[in-house]
Amino acid sequence: MKLSSIILFLVFMVGCARDSSDIVETSYGSIQGYEEDGVSYFLGIPFAEPPIGDLRWKAPQSLEKWDGILEATSFGAACMQPTNIGNSLFLELMLDGFGLAWYEKAIINFLALLNFSNGTEYSEDCLFLNVIAPKDAKNLPVMFWIHGGASRFGSGGEDIYKTTKFAEKEVILVTTNYRLGSLGWFAHPKLSEESENNVSGNYGSLDMIEALKWVQKNIEAFGGDPNNVTIFGESAGGQAVGTLLASPFTKDLFHKAISQSGSGIYTTGKLRDASFGMSGEEKGLALAEHFGVENNSLALEKLRNIPATEFVQLSDPLKDAELIGNMAQIADGYIFPYEFHEAYKNGSTHDVPYITGFNANEGTSLFPLIFSEEVFKEISISDDWLNELWQAIFVSGPKSDLPKEVIDYEKSLGLDPYDAAAQIWGDVYFGGPAYFAAQKRSKDDLDTYLYLFSRAVPADRQTLGATHALELAYLFGSFFPFVARNEWDDRLSEIMISDWTNFAKFGEPRGNWPKFSQSKPIAKIYGDKVYEGKLDNSEVFEALAENIDQNL
Repeated sequence: MKLSSIILFLVFMVGCARDSSDIVETSYGSIQGYEEDGVSYFLGIPFAEPPIGDLRWKAPQSLEKWDGILEATSFGAACMQPTNIGNSLFLELMLDGFGLAWYEKAIINFLALLNFSNGTEYSEDCLFLNVIAPKDAKNLPVMFWIHGGASRFGSGGEDIYKTTKFAEKEVILVTTNYRLGSLGWFAHPKLSEESENNVSGNYGSLDMIEALKWVQKNIEAFGGDPNNVTIFGESAGGQAVGTLLASPFTKDLFHKAISQSGSGIYTTGKLRDASFGMSGEEKGLALAEHFGVENNSLALEKLRNIPATEFVQLSDPLKDAELIGNMAQIADGYIFPYEFHEAYKNGSTHDVPYITGFNANEGTSLFPLIFSEEVFKEISISDDWLNELWQAIFVSGPKSDLPKEVIDYEKSLGLDPYDAAAQIWGDVYFGGPAYFAAQKRSKDDLDTYLYLFSRAVPADRQTLGATHALELAYLFGSFFPFVARNEWDDRLSEIMISDWTNFAKFGEPRGNWPKFSQSKPIAKIYGDKVYEGKLDNSEVFEALAENIDQNL
């Protein structure tokens, strides 16, 4: 890239002049944001009391009213999270896989560092949301975005989500924070005793529910229709959507839903049942023991006095991965009455139109974070490496035989074992659950639509294909600088944004995208072209869905 282009990009990142917005009256007080090019931004709006001190690991508390005018012109603090693992490693893998030149990667990393050092604040006081709306909006559909990040990273205030694309379609976009990691999902017997419902954990989900209640009370003041709310999210956000579908406490808080690369199947657990892996309370006891806190009457006082920074990340990476790295939603019999595969099987998900889907090559950027090539070599030296991989994937779950369809699939891929393993791992964790959810909901005659995103970065040196989270650039119109794209990518972005916003407006996609059904298992494919049809290797996804149905 020419130096002049780089300079122009850096100048663009500085920002443009903006005007103050009209003052909006909410149920908690007056708010003023800013306007830019016909779009109103209200950023960093608190939706609950700060979950600090005695409110740590409690349901979000109703916000008290404030005096004066709240200036909502910058994002609020992101929730506490590690800053040297996870998303940073994921970014490095993505940039390498996109085939960027060394200096292009250096510039992006410099900008990320600049944003971290100058603008990104992390705090336990983090319950903020953001509203982006057309100026003078009236009674418009609302899309409520739940960010991804393994339930441990990210925020609703990331720059990629600060987009005009939804406002240009006459839709209001709301993005939200929620508590993360061990501050968002920590369960413990003493916390359960403290609760009048004898449950603990799921504080991140309770934050999402509280933010949705805020939308119901206040979005009309911003020009939104509280009776037309669509929740959507990707990865852990897609999982959040899938799990909120299964909670009685979210009934009538939203009216449509979209899960992108996430479902709540395989990646959630139970509060007390430890049949497969550690229960939520067992993890909590083990984490408390790590901090030297015994399970007695002083446990909660001691735990709440430990600085939040110590709960973000443990120095031992193996213990960190075991005790914090896989914390997420748990079926507690109250907020979530059933495990999430059960909710799909027993027909207890909300009767709202639902889109679910995944990317064609989910594992290319995620699998290396879990299985390095060095670790994988210990498996792949065996002629039976595929079966060993299958058993390793389900090491904390019920044992099942490797489906013949997966064996045949691996042979058809024509890849070396590591790349084949990455592909299969992604299909197991993302493709199979999406297909399963679509099958079960369609069987109950609930309006459900399936999609596949299969577009790869159009560069000769790219190695990731349609990897995890790549569709976000298209959906928000926020493409990485320097990453190759052409006219079709811009057109594909426009198609996806139109499809998502039309679904929010009308409760069904426009055009030829049919409902998913057992007799017609049709998906919409977003790739080098856009069309409707059966998934390639559909028999593999049917087998993966059957494995969930029969073995979970």
